[in-house]
Amino acid sequence: MSITTLQARIRAKKTPLALGLSPAAERIPAPILRRFTELYGPGAQAEAESLRLWGGQLIGQAAEKLPAVVLRASCYLRYGAVGFDVLIHLVHLAREAGLYTVVDARGDLPDLWLRGAVEADGVTVLPYVGTDCCRAEEEKSVFALVRTANPSAGDLQNMMAGDRRLYLAAGDRLARHGAALALESDYSLDVKELRSRQEKAFLLLMGCDAENALPAFDDYGHGALVVEEQLQYAEDVSAALEETVRAWKRWITVL
Repeated sequence: MSITTLQARIRAKKTPLALGLSPAAERIPAPILRRFTELYGPGAQAEAESLRLWGGQLIGQAAEKLPAVVLRASCYLRYGAVGFDVLIHLVHLAREAGLYTVVDARGDLPDLWLRGAVEADGVTVLPYVGTDCCRAEEEKSVFALVRTANPSAGDLQNMMAGDRRLYLAAGDRLARHGAALALESDYSLDVKELRSRQEKAFLLLMGCDAENALPAFDDYGHGALVVEEQLQYAEDVSAALEETVRAWKRWITVL
């Protein structure tokens, strides 16, 4: 199973962190953007090709220390066909580098992913369309994003469904259909509540620091992966990787 592969890579690297790539054009390193602006002129082509080079460099450095990468699809798809090509290219690079590769699609790509157009190891889906979003081949994984961080998320996701909040009820249902669960929150109670209901489900945590993520892990440091997005903007990525991994190991020991 795909999650078994992910767990094995986490154990091999001894760290439960994934590099998060959700790049904003205005934060692309100036020399990279300048190179492609001189080649193509200002606009989508230059920005998309900058993301290709920048993302490839980040993936190469992350592969030495981390087990996985999570790419936010919308950050590439905004550039149309060339952005889609960049996304496919970076997924290929990441898999070739030995990184478990998840596309954070949130409903944008699942059908293309299922048809093999995007050959990532896993994809996030929005579960509120129903359980058919869990469809996947045996070696692939689906991460059902039951809790999101947008300002109005609680209007729906905190509604009561019987004796549970809706995001917990969605987690219960999607886990029964074989999905791992994704949570976009820096609030430890959300993590604790989801883990208390889903003791065996694998959790993908976004925007969560080590202290708040701690309840997601068992005594062996297994059961969850945390997406670290600040690394993509570090001035010295190699040094930032070293320090981030070291800091997480103070909280979570992976055996």
